[in-house]
Amino acid sequence: MDQMNYQPQAPVPPAAPPPASQPVYAKGCLSAAWEDIKTTPGYVGKLVVLGLIMCVPILNFVVAGYLLHWAREVPFGGRTPMPPKYVTGKNFEYGFYAFVISLVVGIVVSVAGMILCFIPLLGVLVSLALSLAGAVAASLMQMRMIMGYTIGDGFAVKDLWAVAQRNWGQLLLVTLVPGVVVGFIAAVVSMVVLLFAMLLAMGAAMPMAVSASAVSDPSFGEVMGLLGVIAGPTLFAALIVCVLACFAEALASILTMRGLGHWVARYAPEWTALVAPVPPTYPTTPAGPQNPGVPQ
Repeated sequence: MDQMNYQPQAPVPPAAPPPASQPVYAKGCLSAAWEDIKTTPGYVGKLVVLGLIMCVPILNFVVAGYLLHWAREVPFGGRTPMPPKYVTGKNFEYGFYAFVISLVVGIVVSVAGMILCFIPLLGVLVSLALSLAGAVAASLMQMRMIMGYTIGDGFAVKDLWAVAQRNWGQLLLVTLVPGVVVGFIAAVVSMVVLLFAMLLAMGAAMPMAVSASAVSDPSFGEVMGLLGVIAGPTLFAALIVCVLACFAEALASILTMRGLGHWVARYAPEWTALVAPVPPTYPTTPAGPQNPGVPQ
């Protein structure tokens, strides 16, 4: 029998455990957010109030604070209706912090975009992608800020980047889709309103223009009357468009913020440890349970 030489075999390293699969949720973050909105009694009226507040400069900071505080309860297990109070000091304060975060991100994106625009074609595309990334980053930074109750928590870039990679798809869906869809619908409706107003104004002004053209030298009053007939409906339509834009922004913001609350609850639950839970600030009743995201 031939002699066989056996070489000692190197130890086989243990097989790496399979990557942990993410849990499957019955609903996406946006669907869950919309369900939360619909469970609020009189939610349409609340959306109208938020839209009207959005029309007022400076005061509209309270809308962001209001929505962030309502979203904050989700990672703590809260599923309460939309709070009854809109204008509070805390809502204004944290809404202002959210504005500062958006302003900082906007400045960075704008400067980078101006630099990239010098690159033909590719620079424009990269600048557009950077703008979308800035919108995603600003929303996630605002959410982390409200979880920790300090503006500094919103600028923890390293942690934000690590957490964002846990589920890019849901994050992009929550932060971009509401604004794009609601904005597109609002833009179409606004164009229709403006076009209708212009046609109405031109139809009303046509007889006056014909009569004025018959006169070789129309008076100042006739000219101003013609301009008034044209400008009146147009300005009224522009006001309607501005109010409509505020309503659209409020709707998109509430979907994004509440959806981000669900996203954090699923993919960044450790953010609940950034600050201790806040005790109730008003009595708990069956009709108005305490929102754990509302501060003192």
